[in-house]
Amino acid sequence: MRIVDYKKKGEVLHGMLLWGLCVLTLAGLATAQGPEKRRTGNICSVDLDCPDNAFCRQSSYCVCKNSFVYAAVNSTHKGCLKEARNGEECIQHIQCHSTMGVHSECSNGSCSCAENAHLETDRCYETAVIGERCVVDQNCYLGEPGPEREAFCVRGYCTCQLQFSPRDNGTRCVRDAALGEACEDELQCAGPGLQCRGTCRCRPGWVAHTDINACVESATALNEECQYDVQCESLSGSEVPAALCLGGACSCSYDARAVGNPPKCWRRKRPGQDCDVDEECVSEEDEPGYCLAGRCTCKTCSPDARDFGGASAVSPPLAAILVTAAVLIRH
Repeated sequence: MRIVDYKKKGEVLHGMLLWGLCVLTLAGLATAQGPEKRRTGNICSVDLDCPDNAFCRQSSYCVCKNSFVYAAVNSTHKGCLKEARNGEECIQHIQCHSTMGVHSECSNGSCSCAENAHLETDRCYETAVIGERCVVDQNCYLGEPGPEREAFCVRGYCTCQLQFSPRDNGTRCVRDAALGEACEDELQCAGPGLQCRGTCRCRPGWVAHTDINACVESATALNEECQYDVQCESLSGSEVPAALCLGGACSCSYDARAVGNPPKCWRRKRPGQDCDVDEECVSEEDEPGYCLAGRCTCKTCSPDARDFGGASAVSPPLAAILVTAAVLIRH
């Protein structure tokens, strides 16, 4: 078994050596063939035998000098033409290709990028917008540099940078907007529950949570699941929030009670305290009360000094009026 292994290893090493020799040979050929692309076809012994801007290679054939390319000078003659860059004079496309790439052209006597290409770092790249195929980042061109013009080639397609999304058929990228920020359409408002109304706002049925700068879904009834107190605020009857998220569900706060159909949370107001609506009023025994002339009273209870918050809280004449009103309501 070991003999076989050594034999196999020997074959592998032999193969590797042959492969290395092939690579070196090809590299030598590639180096030797570099000037061949500029070969003019003229046979020579010395440089004087060659056309302008060419030299005699190996006393055998003519080659254009560096920075020159072999091309047609006119309809009948060929020669070594100087390579040209963007805006420089040219006769043939190849003068531009050698410096600016294959997406350049000789147009009206000077080098420029082809119609479907753009110039970047002295080379012409085929232009692609968001969603189109690309090879390198330079293909993705949305116009003059700026925040809305940044694009990259990702997995073969032009894509906006992170936190940006495409607009106008992929010709620009718009930064995603958060709650309260200016927007131009719904797509720009990034995040659940957002809508665009000049600025990104919460949709109906959602409420803004300023601590996390996002919209969260509002609860529609007591005992519904919740995560934040603001989700329960719509279940408060009064302006001062009386519903809280307690134990993962919307409930009335300790100083509030559920009243109505559907029930909402109202802050408890005792007889004699200021009120706005009947739902706020309730006696110490939790009997429903009424809001009369902006003060809480009750139908079946007998208000006393404690019910009215003490003698200092309500004047005797007003207390007498409220007592009389309560008696009238009872009868």
